[in-house]
Amino acid sequence: MASRSLKLRLHVFSSKLHKWLALLIGAQVLLWMGTGALMSFLDLEEVRSEHIVSRAAQILPAGAELPEWLERQDDVVSVATRALDGKVVTEVRRADGGVTLHDPHSGRLLSPISAATARAIARRAWIGPETSVAGARLVERDVGTEFRGPFPAWQITYDDRDATRVYIDASSGTVLSARSDTWRLFDFIWGLHIMDWTQRDRINSWWLLLFGIVGTFIALSGFVLLANRLPRIGWLRGKRKSGS
Repeated sequence: MASRSLKLRLHVFSSKLHKWLALLIGAQVLLWMGTGALMSFLDLEEVRSEHIVSRAAQILPAGAELPEWLERQDDVVSVATRALDGKVVTEVRRADGGVTLHDPHSGRLLSPISAATARAIARRAWIGPETSVAGARLVERDVGTEFRGPFPAWQITYDDRDATRVYIDASSGTVLSARSDTWRLFDFIWGLHIMDWTQRDRINSWWLLLFGIVGTFIALSGFVLLANRLPRIGWLRGKRKSGS
C-alpha cells in the first residue's frame, strides 16, 4: 500500500513538473516554429539585396595589359587588372594579406579609395528603382551585427525606402555586402531562432543547448507518463464493463 502511495505521489509530481517545463520550453518552441516560418517566407535574394545591388565585377576594356612595374616586387601573391569606376586599375594582393590598387601604367598607388570614388562605385552597383546616395562614412570597427569587416570600409547609404547600405572595401573598392531593412528583420528573427540575441552568429550557444536538452527530457518524460497511464485506463475500462 505504501509502495502504491509513493508511486502515486511520484506520478503526480512528475506530471506537474512535466507540465511546467513544457510551458516554459513551449514558448521557445513556438518562437522556433514562428521564426522558422517567417524566414522561409523571406526571399534570400531580397535579404541579400541582390535584386537592387550588383556585386558583379566591371568588364575590363579591350587591350588592357599586365604592368611591367610589378617585376620589382617579390611579395606579390596575385595580380588582377580590372575596371573600377570606369577606369582600369591593377589590384595587387600580397603575402601578408594586404590589397592595394595601382595605376596599371605607372604603378602609382590609388588606394585607399576616396569617399567620392566609393560613392561612384555605389551608384554603379545600384540596379534597383532610381535613387540617390544619401551619405558616405568610413568605418573601422564592427557596425553591430550588420558589418564585421574587413576594415577599413566605406559605408554608403542609399536614399531608398529600405534604408539600404553597402559596404565597400577601402583598399580594393570591392562591394563587400549590402544591408537593408529586410536583412535587418531577417537578422533579428535569426537571433531569436538560434537564441543568440547579441552576436547572432552562434548556433551552439548554451541557451540553445539547454533548451534542446530540456525539450528532449520533456518529450521522453511525456512518453513515460503516458505509459504509466495506459494500464490504469485499461483497468478503469474493465471495471466499468464488469460493473455494467
